[in-house]
Order: sequence, then C-alpha cells, then structure tokens
Amino acid sequence: MLFLKLVWRIVLYLLITTVVVAIALVYKFLFILLGDGLIYKIPLAGDVLLSMEILEILNILVFAILGMGFGVATVILPRYFGVKVSQIVLAILIPIIFSTSTFFRYHQWVQDFQITERISHNQSELITNSFLRKQTNGQQEGLWGFYLYTANIPILPANEKDMIELDAWMTASKTRVMRITGQEEKMVSLLFASRGWGLRIFYLIVSIMATIVNFKEGIKAFHRIAGSS
Repeated sequence: MLFLKLVWRIVLYLLITTVVVAIALVYKFLFILLGDGLIYKIPLAGDVLLSMEILEILNILVFAILGMGFGVATVILPRYFGVKVSQIVLAILIPIIFSTSTFFRYHQWVQDFQITERISHNQSELITNSFLRKQTNGQQEGLWGFYLYTANIPILPANEKDMIELDAWMTASKTRVMRITGQEEKMVSLLFASRGWGLRIFYLIVSIMATIVNFKEGIKAFHRIAGSS
C-alpha cells in the first residue's frame, strides 16, 4: 500500500511539473514572437531594444512560473527527498529553458531567410551557415554558431544583401568607436562581445533568482492552503 502511494505521488509530481514546464515554454515562445514580430521592429527604438535583448527581462515571469510550479509539486513527494529531487531537476532545466530563445530564434531566422530569398530549406541552411562561419572566424555554424554570433551582434540579416551590408555597417561602427575611444580594433571587438555576454549572464542570474524565490513561495503556498483546509 505504501509503495502504491509513493508511485502515485511520483506520477502526480511528474504530471504537474510537465505541465509547468510546458506553460513556461509557451510563455517563452510568445515573448520571442512579441519581440521579433513587434517590439524590435519599432523604428530606431527597436534596434536599441534589440541590442539590449530587453524582452529577456520577461524571463522573470517564465521562471517565476517554473519555480512556483515546482515548489507546489515538491510538497507532493515525501519530505526526505522531494526538495533535493526538485533542486536537481531545476538545475538541469533552468539553462535549457533559458537557452530556448536561441533555439527558437535560430530556426525562425533560417525559415525567414528561406522565404525571403525564395530558396529551399537546405540552401537557406548552407548560406546562413556560411555566414555564421565567417562571423565566428571560420569556427562555428548552426545553432552554436548562431549563439556565438548573436552574443556579439544581435542583428539578423534577412537576405544575402543584408549580409553584405552588415559587414560594412559593423566596420563603420567599430571605426567610430575606435575614433571616439582611441582603442585598437581588438579592444573594440572585445567591448562589442562583452556587451552581449554581460547581458546574457545578467538575465541568467535574474532567471535563477526568480526560480529560487518562487520555488520557496510555492512550498509555502501549498502549506498555507493545506493548513487552512
């Protein structure tokens, strides 16, 4: 009887956490669509907001849902291992869910490039991969190349013409910064890269904190409801 009760608790825990993860991913996807389809297309302001990846701040809501849901589900499990199990699962899920922005945006970019250039999906992948290799000094392509590229430059070229013009724009931008700061090109390139990586680290920390705080609140909320019933 005790074994069946434990199995039922584990099944219920898995069901709840699966639903919670699904809801968090849906919100994450909607925020990406909101950014790429509306906010980042605002004239002038859109480019500034994109360079700050401002919609990533909405990760607070995504990871609040994740933390709260897991907090509530944790209480279903026996106390002697419930919290530990959830902590381990969350430690795995947080970086995965956080990185889904890159996954969604990469595949959307390849698809949009295909439609704009009116080419096949394979041709679109070949051209975008060639572009990513060039932007990462011939090192990476695909999803990882996209991740490295967007850390340095948030702008995504919509067609081959944009790819050519982007090089000229980046060269001009770096030249202006070099002239203003008096720094060498290597240092300016490092400044460009540090912007993107700094923002990603900041948003990741915010996501982790939102998960931890709401995980604890989820446990407390469950006990309050159970105590009042």
